[in-house]
Amino acid sequence: MSIISSLSNRVIPVLPVTEVREQLAVPATEDPAPQSAAAAVGGSLQSMQPHLPSPLIWKTKSSDPITSLMTVNYTSSSLFNRFDGLGAAALQRLGGDPGDFSQSVSRSNADIAGAALTTYQITLNVTMADNTKVKVKLESSGDSLALQISSNGKLNVAERAALSRLADGFQKAIDGMADSSKLDFSGLLQYDHTLLSSIDLEAKFQRGGMAVQTQTFHADDTARSFHSEGQDANVNVAVDLSQLAFIGNAQQRKAGIDAYLKQFDAAGIHGHANAGTLDTFKAAFTQMIGEAPETVTISKRPVNLTATDHALLAGLPDFSASMSDTPVASNPMRQNEVDTFSYQVSQDTSFSDHGDGNRSISQKQHAHMEASFHEPLSADTRLALDNSRESQNYYFKRISEDSVSDTEIGYNNGILARASNEQRVVSSTQILKYVMGMLTEEKTIPEVSDVKRDLLRDYLLQSHT
Repeated sequence: MSIISSLSNRVIPVLPVTEVREQLAVPATEDPAPQSAAAAVGGSLQSMQPHLPSPLIWKTKSSDPITSLMTVNYTSSSLFNRFDGLGAAALQRLGGDPGDFSQSVSRSNADIAGAALTTYQITLNVTMADNTKVKVKLESSGDSLALQISSNGKLNVAERAALSRLADGFQKAIDGMADSSKLDFSGLLQYDHTLLSSIDLEAKFQRGGMAVQTQTFHADDTARSFHSEGQDANVNVAVDLSQLAFIGNAQQRKAGIDAYLKQFDAAGIHGHANAGTLDTFKAAFTQMIGEAPETVTISKRPVNLTATDHALLAGLPDFSASMSDTPVASNPMRQNEVDTFSYQVSQDTSFSDHGDGNRSISQKQHAHMEASFHEPLSADTRLALDNSRESQNYYFKRISEDSVSDTEIGYNNGILARASNEQRVVSSTQILKYVMGMLTEEKTIPEVSDVKRDLLRDYLLQSHT
């Protein structure tokens, strides 16, 4: 989901890269050249000769560390594994040599059509504080491997050092793309904010010239985001860092993240979400929102919240996030019954200062789910829908659910005067029951739940125990 997701048995969003590697990646040493006519003649001496790989062609003959690493990686058994250590090597090179660099390797008789069939691209764009732009691009395609390093301006010693310190973080981000449930952008998020302005990372997986999956990561002082778009699902997480005062301490952030992850799991189970998409969504959410930007918070806090405020709020920056599975018509006898899952969640916090110790805080959390799916009539039977009437024993359910949580905090003359939370959940579930292909029951179940809490009373009781 997805920047390349883990690919193992199918493409997820979030298309897992480990799956694509197993199914689609051709061995780097494979020579697709067609067999000669003589080889088809049984017993010929030529047909019995060992097949020798064609020689490698380098853009530039060199023995520098990157070229040496590319030589080793080119023989990898999968196209994506050719990137092992290559991202880190590129940024480490910038630490000692600020000049542009370009290298590529391929086989002399590479099958052009085959080379264009499967392609992985990793592109890192870094904007320095003085607006100088640095680009690192990796590409593995068929029988070719390429790396480019470029910048549109001169880098000083401090800037080169700041870029080289991102080497391990860049490589971990690349490696994490091989399994989207293990995304790791932590190293890139720890960039030097005094020298770097923003970081953008993009990974593309293409097949036959068509995009199968694209993932992007962005980080600057005011926002972070991760987007994954694929054939099977989409995942998006955007975090707003413009109101850093509302971010709690490490314990509060962990509690807030854990609460959201439980909410995501519950929605995934209730709506039958694809497990791979959900794992990618949770990993992206944790990565984007979990790392506190401590290096930039001190000078950017326009509001000084009290310990009580933080205890009553989620402890997390505002965000918007979504995930969706590609609709699937899993019942061949009823193509209009489509399995779907989509989920959106957000948090928005506002602060009003009326002077003289009179202020108010409002934090709204919203989640919405739409899902439809097939279920067997009993838990001990397996759903196997086909064109036979005997397979047409099932429930088809459609769920629409909307939940809102609203926390309000108010101070009069500097004293906490009110604190409350109101939660409202509205849902509707339509159930169709089929027996031997015949609709035997249809019903819609509406549900409304309202819960109100006096947080001020709860907080005062807790503080006196």
